[in-house]
Amino acid sequence: MNRLTLNLARRPGDNLRRVRWVWGGTLALLFAAFVVLGAIALTGWLGSRPVQRQTDGLRAQMVPLQAERTRGEAPLRNPKVRAQLDQAGYINALIARKSVSWTRLFERLEEIMPPGVELVSLRPLERNGANAVDIRFASDTLPPAIDFVQALESSGDFAQARVERESETAPAANAAQARGTVPPPKFQLEVTTLYEPK
Repeated sequence: MNRLTLNLARRPGDNLRRVRWVWGGTLALLFAAFVVLGAIALTGWLGSRPVQRQTDGLRAQMVPLQAERTRGEAPLRNPKVRAQLDQAGYINALIARKSVSWTRLFERLEEIMPPGVELVSLRPLERNGANAVDIRFASDTLPPAIDFVQALESSGDFAQARVERESETAPAANAAQARGTVPPPKFQLEVTTLYEPK
């Protein structure tokens, strides 16, 4: 005799075995990934503990040094001491400038200055703690001015020549001729250079 199974429910039964396998496999993979990540994090934390202990030890050693530094800097915060330090710095800068032989400087500039270049001004400077000069000169044409900058570089007494400013002035020929004066030079350059006399 044949048995016939009838489903009298309104909704037919679903086969949940496949769904359970997919979800179960996914959850198992996620759990395995969580375990691996946890193991990596734990290993990293255990490995960093000696470094952390060493860092804590160094920080503990720094505390008395910082306190000593604070005690040492306390007098420098006094306005009177600060004023004396500023005055000493100013005097030291003056002494450094006075150590420049202006006679020697002018002699060297006269030796290397090409014809057609005229010195307009000369000003002492300090660049990165070294003696420097700001030279402003003029020329009727640009080539002699360029020659002068190159001569500064190759002279041996000057180093790191740097053109700061270049200007071109149009001579007022008519007004100058009417007054009987020579028109001003056409090109003006300003150069800063280290001055290290040999």
